[in-house]
Amino acid sequence: MLETELRDAIARGDVTPYFQPVISLADQRIVGFEALARWHHPTRGTIPPDEFIPIAEDLGLIDALTHRILRQGCIAARDWHGDTSLSINISPVQLKDTWLAARLLAILQETGFPPQRLIVEVTENAIIEDIEQVAVVFASLQNVGIRIALDDFGKGYSSLSHLRQLKFDHLKIDSSFVRSMDTAESCKIVSAVAGLGKALGMPVTAEGVESEEVADALRALGCEQAQGFLFGRPAPAIEAAHMLDGGDTRTAAVKRNAS
Repeated sequence: MLETELRDAIARGDVTPYFQPVISLADQRIVGFEALARWHHPTRGTIPPDEFIPIAEDLGLIDALTHRILRQGCIAARDWHGDTSLSINISPVQLKDTWLAARLLAILQETGFPPQRLIVEVTENAIIEDIEQVAVVFASLQNVGIRIALDDFGKGYSSLSHLRQLKFDHLKIDSSFVRSMDTAESCKIVSAVAGLGKALGMPVTAEGVESEEVADALRALGCEQAQGFLFGRPAPAIEAAHMLDGGDTRTAAVKRNAS
């Protein structure tokens, strides 16, 4: 049973971060990486996060898991170019913790990673239960320099009131809209979100970019950043470092995906 194995897997270090690049659409420069948890199971191979993250939440292991991913991510990211950001995902359970900022900051100080380069990603579903509590947690994170991104925007309980009540630093457009940009409706939605981000002073990242045509369309619509298989699949830390050293982001991604 995965439930009985996950605790030991986290302690042994079998759950590790893989890094997917986020690029600037203007110049193809890597501006950051998102750290995504991967469980390397001895018999089942790599288990995707959507299978074990809910288990970690149910068993009360999500803090230990997040802290391990953050710690390993920070150690890897210390050697990246000075302005390259590291993004991690925070679960709804963790947004109830008023000590979240202190716990994350302790890991940043331990690893020597600047809080200004860390981006915490939260989904819309994570903020609807107690928005006042979430606002307190957000303020404590931002007060120490950590940025906050609203992930999967448009997928869940989309509400402009969330953008008014909570201070976000980034918006990430859900991949379902990006992958259906061959329809006029999705293009209009992406354009509207890009315009909204610009009006609010928030960079907008499009997720799930898989083709040159979509990347070009996003650029034309005013989207600033992109993430997806076109630019690179999630990869171990050493491969992420090679991507940073590879010059043109798209060339580095193509070389890796072809190998």
